[in-house]
Amino acid sequence: MTRFVVPLVLLVGTAFAQFNAGSAALVGHVRVQVLFTDNAHCDPATRVELSGVTGMTVDETTVNAQCVAEFFAVPAGNYQLTVTGAEVASADNVDFSLSSGMTHEVEVHARRIGAADAIPSYATSAFVSVSELSVPSAAEKEFEKANRLIVKRDWAKATERLRRAIAIYPQYAAAYNNLGAVYARVGQIAPACEALKKAIALDEHMAMAYVNLGRASFTAREFPAVEAFIGKALSLAAPDADALTLLASAQVADRHLDQAIETSRQAHRSQLNHHAYLHVVAAKANELQGKDDAAVAELQQYLSEEPTGKRSERVRTMLAKFQTQPEVR
Repeated sequence: MTRFVVPLVLLVGTAFAQFNAGSAALVGHVRVQVLFTDNAHCDPATRVELSGVTGMTVDETTVNAQCVAEFFAVPAGNYQLTVTGAEVASADNVDFSLSSGMTHEVEVHARRIGAADAIPSYATSAFVSVSELSVPSAAEKEFEKANRLIVKRDWAKATERLRRAIAIYPQYAAAYNNLGAVYARVGQIAPACEALKKAIALDEHMAMAYVNLGRASFTAREFPAVEAFIGKALSLAAPDADALTLLASAQVADRHLDQAIETSRQAHRSQLNHHAYLHVVAAKANELQGKDDAAVAELQQYLSEEPTGKRSERVRTMLAKFQTQPEVR
């Protein structure tokens, strides 16, 4: 059987372990700067994929707060870069050649989804809009103003309004949650976690704050923490596809492969909206266990549920390469 590599949603790319034993002189370094045409803030969930000339994914990672992605120990050769994300409407596909021992710097220009476009569920699912009992009206007004700014993705002004709400009412758990989510959106992970933990201290039943802590932990590559936080969230509220996708991706990263497959099945049994990508995560878990037929079946199931779109074309490419590439062990 042949082998393939399946990229995971939000999953920070791993180093090229199969090349690390080689001489440093035979590999290079790739630094990618993603530039949005509207000069807006960078979404830390933006992903950059490094592919070989055959179209196979070699590595994938998320950008940092400066919208920079880096790949280390990359063997010399020809590559292509692809940028995707919840807020990316389109982006250049950049081809380049990497020489041994060199650092190759690449700029990729991307267009953000316009304000008139529908906001993806991932863009809004981090935030809560419910009011709390006994919240002073002045604090609630600041909170609602912040939520309107969040919809516009004006993170700086939303942060200012949320801070005002908290200053008026320091026990405002929902405001702390939204503040933490805003911090996370602009790549400030430490203050994000601080605000989210404050939200939980004020309201230990706020499931969304646990989900947001899971997202922040994923960005920090603290995968056991992701499993713990999402597990707690699922004990407090009904599951949704975003939370289960995050959980399954962390389980794969932790090599809890059977659990990742079961998480995917849970989403399918629950008939959650937008859960199709969990089949791709399950395919990765099966592939890592050497269960090639099961992995292919998961990818085919994904295509039956989501037959169109850029991601679907990538899955079709994986299946085609699976049929034609020699086995790589």
